[in-house]
Amino acid sequence: MEASTFQPAWNVVADAARVGAPTALLDLGCGDGRFCVFAAERGATVHGVDAEPDGIAAALDRVPGGDFRLGLMEDLPWPDDCFDVVTSFNALQYALDPELALAEACRVAQPDGCIAICKWGPPAENEFFAFLISLGANGVSQAHLPMTDPVDDAIRASRRQVLATSHIAAPIEIPDDASLEAALSRAGITADPVAATGPTDTPVAATGPTDISAAAAPYRRGDGTYRFGNRLRYWILAP
Repeated sequence: MEASTFQPAWNVVADAARVGAPTALLDLGCGDGRFCVFAAERGATVHGVDAEPDGIAAALDRVPGGDFRLGLMEDLPWPDDCFDVVTSFNALQYALDPELALAEACRVAQPDGCIAICKWGPPAENEFFAFLISLGANGVSQAHLPMTDPVDDAIRASRRQVLATSHIAAPIEIPDDASLEAALSRAGITADPVAATGPTDTPVAATGPTDISAAAAPYRRGDGTYRFGNRLRYWILAP
């Protein structure tokens, strides 16, 4: 989903990490820079890294004074001990090697700084993910889910001190069928006509708008809008 779905977490995480003037902040997987705009408005000096050139270009447009670089989370193009806060919103789990990416985040953070990581909670706690499973989106199925959380695994393996961790309610609300279809399309989500199953493992031929509407029916409210209950989890770590 779009970066805006993480906005409920921005204030919570930024407060927990004490982001403000004159924080030197690096955002891993910064995308188009929306969180960096938010952090800059709080007084932070923002930096970002992303593997997508289009994302870096958009971030530079959004924050002309920011330092945004093309690169991988596993090989950050900054020296040791140069950031007060390193953040990651829905990004660290997509690193080629989450443990190495976390180690790099700790390397570039100052000894008295922190690492702030935020991502979706477990699939069982997120109705939108359950909807994608019922839709058979891009081959997603219960059988394909990882046994453990790669970010939680990386944090445990790092043995870094967890200063704080909690969950944040982040429901997704969509006004109508057309908006739901458009949101899925923008996210590159397509339905699998073979693998799709309904909420109770009832086969659903997920081939078009009718199938999307059927899979989303459990989340449709009386006024035709949709609400998917979801939770984010965040961790604040010592580097």
